[in-house]
This record gives sequence, structure tokens and C-alpha cells, in this order.
Amino acid sequence: MKFFSLFVPAAVAALAAADTLHYDNTYDNGNQSLDVVACSNGANGLETLGFTNFKSLPTFPNIGAFGAVTGWNSPQCGSCWSVSYTNAAGKKTTLNALAVDHAGAGLINLSQAAMDKLTGGNAVEFGSVQVTATQVARSVCGIKG
Repeated sequence: MKFFSLFVPAAVAALAAADTLHYDNTYDNGNQSLDVVACSNGANGLETLGFTNFKSLPTFPNIGAFGAVTGWNSPQCGSCWSVSYTNAAGKKTTLNALAVDHAGAGLINLSQAAMDKLTGGNAVEFGSVQVTATQVARSVCGIKG
């Protein structure tokens, strides 16, 4: 019983762990071909769904790299994430972002435009912030199938 009472709080804390969000201007260029990201082609690639460049994606500029995408053709390509940031005053801002690329564990890299939406225009000033990210249905980001 003691094991259970110690394990459950630790498991719940792991589910609520924060990720570190950075911005990457690569994802701000709408004309950028999908060929430069892990989720380009292959059976799980976004090109197989008819997308060609970043601005063709339904959530652009809310796109980026997530740790869940393990590399090229990952089953998590095109996954949709609800990303939330709470500022120092306690105001929470949330947006939905599409996973198009690989990031390291615990890291999220979004377009500067997306990070600016979350931080009230402070992406460059802050550089990185702690966020929580929850995977939601792909349809929330406009991806069918």
C-alpha cells in the first residue's frame, strides 16, 4: 500500500511535467518546403496528405518540433498539441500547434509567431519559457485521418 501511495503522486506529476518552449524562425517561413522537416514524406509524412509547404498547413504559423516526433516518418507526424503558457501574472494562454519536426525530449520549438501569441509578443525577449503540452485529436489542427 505504501508503494501505491508513493507511486501515484509521482505518476501524476510526470503527466503534468512542463516542457521548454523555444522559437525557431525556420517555421515562420510559409514558403518553406516540407522537405526540410522530419514529417515530410514517407507513410506518415504530411506530403502524403497533400501539403507541400508550411503555409499549406491548416495551423500555420502554429507549427513546430515536438519531442513526440522521434524522427523521419514518425507515427506522431501531424499530431496536434494544445500548448499552454502561464505568465508571471498568472494569465494562461493556449494555442493548438501541429507537429512537423523532431525536437529533443522535453523540448518544443515553434515559430516565433506562435511563441509571440503565447507570450504576448515576448518570444525574442524571453528566448525560452516553460509550457505544458497535451496531445489532442489531429482534427483540432485541421488534419483528417
